[in-house]
Amino acid sequence: MNRLAFIATAMILCSASGAYAACGEVRYAYPNQHRPPYWLGEGQAVPDPPGAGVEFAREFAASGNCSLVLVRLPVLRLRTELSSGAVDFAPVDITADGQAGIVIPRDAQGKPDAKRATPIVVVLFVRARDGINRETDPLDFVRDRQVGMTHGATYGTILQRAGARLDLGSTSASANFEKLRRGRVDAFALSLMTPGDMDKYVETHFHGDIVRLEKPVSRVLVWVGSSQAYYDAHRAQVESMWDWLGSDGTRRYYSILKKYTEQ
Repeated sequence: MNRLAFIATAMILCSASGAYAACGEVRYAYPNQHRPPYWLGEGQAVPDPPGAGVEFAREFAASGNCSLVLVRLPVLRLRTELSSGAVDFAPVDITADGQAGIVIPRDAQGKPDAKRATPIVVVLFVRARDGINRETDPLDFVRDRQVGMTHGATYGTILQRAGARLDLGSTSASANFEKLRRGRVDAFALSLMTPGDMDKYVETHFHGDIVRLEKPVSRVLVWVGSSQAYYDAHRAQVESMWDWLGSDGTRRYYSILKKYTEQ
């Protein structure tokens, strides 16, 4: 390689490296609720340990050579703050596809990219004293029954189509579990990475009063969505972080979860 070519190549590499390092801080929003094993505590103070979701967010930011600023918000504000550009990243599902101000990974055909998403399940919790067979199909069970959901959750349509009457009045998983225990709803639907992720929490806090039906209500995908403003300013950086999700990220999330669910 001649001297001029070497200098040109070095300048390109330095420029790319500088752009990558210029990522700086990213603002990552997640729900402000105590929901082990994903998020622990409430309020802006992040406890130690912080929860599997927070540890995952840190690794996501690190994959782009970024530092992380955690922003805890009520569930209903996650998308509005993301679409406005007040935060840079937040978890979203397919219902965010096409929402102004929000960008999710896309494949070569321009469709939401399932390979750079995290699969999750929606499960149903019921009262043990009701004697429900745990092999019961949850979509059969919810017909004409009151089903609690965390305020702002987006999977209620699936339950409504099955004939459920939704109760959206609670803002946290713990409040919904308590509502179920007291008989104010007949079941509680919740999204989880794997079906058993909250079994330890439920057993510890409700001592067998609440159980989970074995069959999931549904399986859905979740992406780390970017604000349009951040994506436009850091397109290559964001795509690189999404690529990490598609290669190592989801596996890392499952690995982190084990620290919280198998202790």
